[in-house]
Amino acid sequence: MIKKKRCVLVEKTKNQLSAKNETVTKVGPKGEFANSKLIDHSEKLKKRIVKITDGVYQVIGVGLANTTMIEGENGIIIVDTGDGIEEAEEHLEEFRKITDKPVSAIIYTHWHYTLGTRAYVPEGQEDSIEIWSHELVDNNFTANNAELKLTHTKKAYTQFGLFLPAKGPDAFPNLALGSYFIDYEKGKTRGYVKPNRTVSKACKTKIGGINVELIPATTDTNDGLIIWLPDKGVAINNVLWGVFPNIGALRGDTRDPKNWINSIKELHALKPTHMIGVHGVPIFGTEECEKAIEEYHDGMQFVYDQTVRGINLGLSPEDLVEFVKLPHHLRNSPILQPFYGEVENFVRGTYAYLIGWYGNDTATIHPVSKKVEAEKIIKGFGGLDKIINEVQTAYDENEFAWAAQLITYVLILIPNHKEACKLKALALRKLAETTPSSITRNFYLTQVFELEGKISPNVRVVKSDTLITMKPEALMHFLRVKLDPVKSENVTQVMRISLSDSRDEIGLQVRKGLAEVVDFNIDSITPDLALQTTGKDLARLLTTEISLKDALTLGNIKIIKGDKDKVVNFLALFDEIIISNN
Repeated sequence: MIKKKRCVLVEKTKNQLSAKNETVTKVGPKGEFANSKLIDHSEKLKKRIVKITDGVYQVIGVGLANTTMIEGENGIIIVDTGDGIEEAEEHLEEFRKITDKPVSAIIYTHWHYTLGTRAYVPEGQEDSIEIWSHELVDNNFTANNAELKLTHTKKAYTQFGLFLPAKGPDAFPNLALGSYFIDYEKGKTRGYVKPNRTVSKACKTKIGGINVELIPATTDTNDGLIIWLPDKGVAINNVLWGVFPNIGALRGDTRDPKNWINSIKELHALKPTHMIGVHGVPIFGTEECEKAIEEYHDGMQFVYDQTVRGINLGLSPEDLVEFVKLPHHLRNSPILQPFYGEVENFVRGTYAYLIGWYGNDTATIHPVSKKVEAEKIIKGFGGLDKIINEVQTAYDENEFAWAAQLITYVLILIPNHKEACKLKALALRKLAETTPSSITRNFYLTQVFELEGKISPNVRVVKSDTLITMKPEALMHFLRVKLDPVKSENVTQVMRISLSDSRDEIGLQVRKGLAEVVDFNIDSITPDLALQTTGKDLARLLTTEISLKDALTLGNIKIIKGDKDKVVNFLALFDEIIISNN
């Protein structure tokens, strides 16, 4: 019989196999049961407008990121526009408490938080307002790794708690960088506008009559800009987040910590009087800025250097996690708290980035399958009942990580084993309650919801309105990696797709188990099949929002060359193309 632990208002919990770490949990204002420090962090993220210095204001607590306003001579400059038009309108409402000057320019610190620009730039007036960014922003926004779009999007949903309830024990306290990702009452309408002023290297310019220096920076993206206002001593940046950085991201991004560390040095060289981040709270005063920069730099440099030291000592990734520990003064730094990234994931991510997947044990080069391993482990414990009893004992003794790890062997062999699902969900929920990291908590609880049958592990989250913002050829890369090699083993065929709204000619060549993207604007290949549609209707087909049969019947997709059966057979070679709803 499964025994649950009752949640109380304040609880001390040992959350690892070693049973050494004690963490206090409590109930937050949304009824969430979580790490008390993570709940307390919400105070920093409350909605407000902050005056940084004369002519510079920042809105905090709306969405995941902050937005800054700089008063120019005849207008205002907006730095970052948020994750949707609704957020930008809320920002502007706050800024209108300060000034009624029109928006004269926009600056993107990086390609994230560019989706609210339509609130400031009406359709057809894209050239009326200066939009500044790094030269890579538009490419990153419109390409954005189409091949892994399905996985990255689902993991982003998981990271930002979008599968979790808004209230109750499983609600998230905050997202560490900001209060929330989506305000469900207001919605999130995408309103990206392409930059019309770009830079690739540091430059000095005047924007709205204000002296501005734009300095390239690489952090979690390769297209960042530090915005330096020399006359005001203000540095606007995506370098210092106010929490421990997310190197080794659970959602799968690869990040080089050395680039981030170098960007911290760029920020330090400015010797700012005030610093305002895309995330976190403003830092006022030269001494406080110096201290924050030094601690953030030293925290990242320490973890990187000690990880490399451990690698050179022959340690495996698992060994390194135990080996690399922040020293006391950095562990207690207010801006290095693990509410977002964690030291352990920084270490694992850095190892993978520098060394790859292999450690030092040659037994891992060609190991037995996970299924065989599970069979052997269960047999070694004396059978299924014995291992379930061992898991219950581990849970009762607060060894939640071990309980979750051990019960996974049962689920490898019997994925829907009810008692195993319940036990793993219980263990993961306890781990979620104690972790200080909002990301880790949301990943734990999302898997709990999967184990409890509240959401499907295969839930589809990529929608057509996301795909249509991508370059046309990116749609083909999205489709390319869905090819079934068995179905297409003996197929050699080319399909051209003409997009009537953009006049692009794109397509795929299937060749004995693989697919290659063809740009018919460049490549002189004769297609066997040809379709005509719009980017929107193609995106709807690729995201299962419409079946091929319905698209053909309604005229959303027209066959220009070939017949219906051949088109159906070709597209049926790919995963997640709905041929017919019948």
